[in-house]
Amino acid sequence: MSTKDHPDWWRPMGGQNSQDSILERRSLVWNDNAVEDGDAPPAFYTCLTYKGKFYPRGCRGMIESIWIYCRDAGADRLTLRYSPHPGLGPVGEVTITPLAGWSWVGAVIEEMWNYDSLFIWVVECDAGTDWAYDAVQPYDGHWSQDTGATWEDMAVRPFIRVVYTGETPGDVPVSGIVNNIEIPSLTPLATGLTTLNVPAMGTLTHLIEGVGYFKLGIWHVGNDLSRDRLRPVLRVDGNRHDLGNIVLGDYYLGYLQRGTGDFWFGQYDAATHQYTLLLKLRIPFRRTLEIGWESTDPGAVRGGSVWASVELLA
Repeated sequence: MSTKDHPDWWRPMGGQNSQDSILERRSLVWNDNAVEDGDAPPAFYTCLTYKGKFYPRGCRGMIESIWIYCRDAGADRLTLRYSPHPGLGPVGEVTITPLAGWSWVGAVIEEMWNYDSLFIWVVECDAGTDWAYDAVQPYDGHWSQDTGATWEDMAVRPFIRVVYTGETPGDVPVSGIVNNIEIPSLTPLATGLTTLNVPAMGTLTHLIEGVGYFKLGIWHVGNDLSRDRLRPVLRVDGNRHDLGNIVLGDYYLGYLQRGTGDFWFGQYDAATHQYTLLLKLRIPFRRTLEIGWESTDPGAVRGGSVWASVELLA
């Protein structure tokens, strides 16, 4: 449900260029039992995560805030994520501190949302936090048993609301390039150099969550033993991207002394023991990207650094 005031495109007068059609529409998007602060909800979850609410249409505009009906016995917190639909990684994340009694608690977003649908889910929840739902149609609940990789529908309505200060009626059935702006819109992210201490015969990665594209990856080590004992690793949505399954030194000695179209060594200096492998390739990901190392050393921790440049859905 939304507010009782009808948007202008439901009205039989005015037309596309009427005054009504160009004014900002502010509204509350909701689907619950109209519970008010202090009311006991029909049902609630206690510290359950990866359950969420899906609004499939009419969600373009400026999101002012996201609200959830909850309570807490102490100073615990609850974290919500949001994306265009179930199965995508998060576009944004907010953390709230519930009050002692049942109440609507929100977090300010104040950002444009250029997608017709909106999915909001609980990703983290401290032990003492309850949040509400009911089992009344129309259902809009979804849940995941694999930390967001796949989602199933539920016959419930999570009590999660969204406030818009610039709701935009109608659809934009387009993707691609419009006036030199890519839709969906992307924003660059450079994670910076991250040092990983990889356990013996183990794997350690740096995690990026979201939806977007991998553009450039860098793997760097500063000693010969790490060069000969660490394999570069790249995982896309939990699946290992084929990098040859060989240690860093073998890339150079066996394959890449002069580089290829995608791989090359920015640095391979045996005198200073500095070795840097680069991969420049546009790889899409929907939930997660992991960049890191796998160790072939049976008896020691090996250190190596990684860096990823990505574009994330905005």
